[in-house]
Order: sequence, then C-alpha cells, then structure tokens
Amino acid sequence: MSKSFWETIPGKNIPSSLELYPVIHSYLQDDYKILDIGCGFGKISLELASLGYLVTGIDINPEAVKLSKAASKSPELDTETEGRAEFNVGNASYLPFHRSSFDFAVMQAFLTSVPDPQERARIIQEAFRVLKPEGYLYLVDFGQNWHLKIYRKRYLQDFPVTKEEGSFFALNPETGETEFIAHHFSEKELVFLLVDCGFEIDYFRVEELKTRTGNKINGFVIMAKKL
Repeated sequence: MSKSFWETIPGKNIPSSLELYPVIHSYLQDDYKILDIGCGFGKISLELASLGYLVTGIDINPEAVKLSKAASKSPELDTETEGRAEFNVGNASYLPFHRSSFDFAVMQAFLTSVPDPQERARIIQEAFRVLKPEGYLYLVDFGQNWHLKIYRKRYLQDFPVTKEEGSFFALNPETGETEFIAHHFSEKELVFLLVDCGFEIDYFRVEELKTRTGNKINGFVIMAKKL
C-alpha cells in the first residue's frame, strides 16, 4: 500500500494554525492523562505539558514525531515540562492503546484531513474506546463556509470528484498542485458523527478559525463526553 500524503510530508510542514481555546481549561483536571491525536510536530502537546499535564501525542508522520521528541527534550523548556510529553508514530484509526487509557483527548483540525467518512467514524470510535468513562474529547475543526465565494466555488467544482459535500482539493500554496482532499463539516454532520459513536455534546460553539493559508473561516469548538 502506498503511503499517504500525511506520512510523507516534511514534519515541519504539517499545518498547525490553531491555538487552544480557553474552554479546554474548564474541563481539564490536574491528574488527567491526555492523548493528542494527530499531534503533528507537538505544538499543542508541549503546551499542555508545560501546564503540568501528562500528554501522549500520536501522529502518522515519523518525521513529525521525531521533531516532537526533540522539542520535548529542548533545553529551552522549563524543568516542569520535561518528561511530561511522549510521542508515538501511529494511525488514529487503530490507536495502539488499551481501552480506557486516557482521561481526555484532543483532536484539533485533524478530521479535516481525513477524506473518507468511514475512516473518520473509525477515528472517533477509537477516541471513544481509549477514553475512560465520562472522559472528554476536545474537538476543533472547520465548518462549511458557503457564504464565502472562494469556498463555495471549491465545494461545487470539486464535488464531482470528491463525491462529498464540503470536500475539496487542498492546493500547495506555492505550486498550486493538489496535495490532499480537505473536508469542511456541517454542524449536523459533525454532531451526529460524535453522537453516533457514543459521545454526548457538552459544549458547542461556532468560532472563527484560521486555515493554514491564513484564511479566516467559521468552524466548531466542541467538548464531547463519553457516556
């Protein structure tokens, strides 16, 4: 099987345009073990580790994980962060962790990069499996922005190939070549993806998110509880 775009892209080029939203701090507790799914080069994992949490990051890109490990040992980090973050290469569809291993999971601008609806469901099911009962999934992702001409055009022109509303070809900003299929969610679609996998929506808010190319578009910030 050939490797995906996300396995082969240089780790430093993995998009990481979003910051943590303040609501996450209302849910985190001091002794929580956190899983960062699709951690990229570790920005969010290391931020959470710097706040005192034990964090495990996982990503399909070996180079990104290598960068994360190096950053976690950087002399620039404070001593309290050291040893609080670990990183693994792995597939979010088949997480290499036991059931009920984590108190909290983070999935930030990750599902947008998964073009297959069935795989997105498997990823949410896996997050559900590795969370403890009443654990939380913090999920942030991009919404469909039909009111913006640039996205309306891309949704429509790429639909004959993507076969899914809200999916479109993400282009290399320098070369204009297609890199991957991105997906923007409707509110209903994302809510039912979570609910059908056993979660209950505890917090839901529309926020302005920044894409990797700097566009500001509407998206969703969600706290979902494992029932």
